Parts: sequence; C-alpha cells; structure tokens
Amino acid sequence: MCITPGEDDDTSQAMDSDIKEIARMLTELNELAYNTYKPLVDDICARKAPEAEVEHLLDSMVGICNDDRMTELFKRVCRKYLYLYTEMITSEIYTYKEMYEDDDSTGAN
Repeated sequence: MCITPGEDDDTSQAMDSDIKEIARMLTELNELAYNTYKPLVDDICARKAPEAEVEHLLDSMVGICNDDRMTELFKRVCRKYLYLYTEMITSEIYTYKEMYEDDDSTGAN
C-alpha cells in the first residue's frame, strides 16, 4: 500500500476531528442525562417512594453512570433508600460495581 506525502496527515486530521466530534456529542449526552434525571432524583429523594418506583429509576440510571454527576445522583438515591429497601438497593449497587469497577480478581497488584 502506497501513501502519498500528506495523505497520512489528512487522515490523522480527519480522525482528530471525528474524535473531537464524538467527545462533544458524549458531553452533550451526559448533560442531557443529568438534566433529565436531576429533577427525578430530587423528587424521589424528597418523599417516600414505593420500592418499584425506586428500582425502576435506578435501573434506568445505572447504564448511564459514566459521568460523575450521574454517579452522584445514583448514589444519592441509594443512600436515601438503603435502609428502607435494603435488598433491592444492594442489588443495584452490585449491578453498578459489575458495570463500572475494575475486576480485582485478576491478581494484579
């Protein structure tokens, strides 16, 4: 495969541009998720919600906790309901850990 002079630079610049666009889109998506879930978390933490409602909210949030602000919202709900719905909250926390925390069972120190 032959690459003409300058072609590699153009490809690299296009990739950099694409990466920047993806990063911008992820930032916008994280902002949208936070702005969507913040009022829901505020509401559910201001009252005693039924277990099914809390579980539904946490189930929908756990997959988008790749942003620190979303993680804090998730933890806030868990803290609020930990002693009321212990089994369900514990299950949600384990789900979170499976998705986001490194596997320490590899033996790496």
